[in-house]
Amino acid sequence: MEKKRLAVIGAGYISRNYHCPALVKLKEKRPWLELAAVCDTVAERARGAAADFGFAAHYTDIDSLLAGEKIDAASILIDPGHIKDVATSFIRRGIPCLIEKPPGKNSSEVRELTETARTCKVGCLVALNRRFMPLVRRAGEIAESFEHAPQLIEAQIVRHRRTDADFAYSTAVHAVDTMRFLMGEVAELKVEKLLMEGNRGQSYLVEFTFRSGAFGRLTIWPEAGVDLERYTIHGHDFSLFIEAPLEWTIDYPGRITFFSGRERQFIQDNRTLSTPMLDPLEVTGFLGENAHFLECLEKGLEPDPSLADCIQSVEISEAILTGQSRSFD
Repeated sequence: MEKKRLAVIGAGYISRNYHCPALVKLKEKRPWLELAAVCDTVAERARGAAADFGFAAHYTDIDSLLAGEKIDAASILIDPGHIKDVATSFIRRGIPCLIEKPPGKNSSEVRELTETARTCKVGCLVALNRRFMPLVRRAGEIAESFEHAPQLIEAQIVRHRRTDADFAYSTAVHAVDTMRFLMGEVAELKVEKLLMEGNRGQSYLVEFTFRSGAFGRLTIWPEAGVDLERYTIHGHDFSLFIEAPLEWTIDYPGRITFFSGRERQFIQDNRTLSTPMLDPLEVTGFLGENAHFLECLEKGLEPDPSLADCIQSVEISEAILTGQSRSFD
């Protein structure tokens, strides 16, 4: 296979701690992959990422990178407020992109970017890493194996001292998208927006009705005493518990437990594994999503989730942020 030159845009926390290490690891078995360039508006970060991860060049602005390099793929790992313009620069040149979530500062921008990608016939993967967590994928397989469909999902996204005003949009979109991944499309949403005593920001209680007829509840509590993210699925005669494996939460490296007829049928507890057997990049889903992006690049496949696939997750998160109950076509 001919060489594919990849550029990374953004050298902040997520890029340096997850995406770039994942690319370095995946490159070991993909001789066709070249880490061509990294770009960050802070010169020191761009230079440091190039040195640490083996990028051939570094830049501080997109125009210089595009003028100076032949790029075949890009990972856009920047703030949602700038994603649309930056991603558009690559998509209009026919360059496939992995784009961090949410891929725009609002649903209008995401729809606009989706249309640009459709018109240009460019595949883009949205980095919703929970979909690539092995525990979440295994839990989905277990739920699908039952004769009766799931009836209820309850999700919690709880953080400590997260006072960012857009938390329900920029971070809780992960919980929303995981619920959709496990239960399907949403038909109706009811939102209760709360300002609790002592808190600087909003908390949320959200009810879902899925198109399948199932129900859901989501608790978004950004100023609690712990960090955790959990999902519980109930159906006729079965219950499934997922403790999502995020390194900064109390549940890392994660666990799923499955009950049928009161009897525990299955448990996968990553805490029983020895440290050498635990790859944080794999456990957290970052390795899987980057591997999928490279596979799509290599084989010409359509990325999943694409921009179009994530629109409802973005619309739901936007509605939650504004406290807007609504229905979906």
